[in-house]
Amino acid sequence: MKMRKLLQRIGIAIGIIIILGYGVFALQGIIRGPKIILGTPQSGFATTTPLILVSGRAVRVTNLSLNGATTTLDLAGNFSESLLLSRGYNIMTIEGFDKYGRSAKETVEMTLLTTSTVDQF
Repeated sequence: MKMRKLLQRIGIAIGIIIILGYGVFALQGIIRGPKIILGTPQSGFATTTPLILVSGRAVRVTNLSLNGATTTLDLAGNFSESLLLSRGYNIMTIEGFDKYGRSAKETVEMTLLTTSTVDQF
């Protein structure tokens, strides 16, 4: 009889652990929140070409914006946009929101070098 009660308790404990484990797995989107992985360009980027390609991946994101303008995502969460830089110092902001209203933000500082700036170096 004692062995039977012990096996019942072990079975109940294993069941509770499985249910809690599945709950954590199912709620990981809520727990972790959105994430933006920027591929190019990296912060501190300097170029002589005014048109650059901004690309990366957004995880657990429903809406993504680049400098306030909505950007499209493919089914895997990848994004790619062209950005025209102003002469000199530029700041680019990518912000993503998940379905719960939480946000992730990446800011990149870039410099567009002109021919006179390049000659100084």
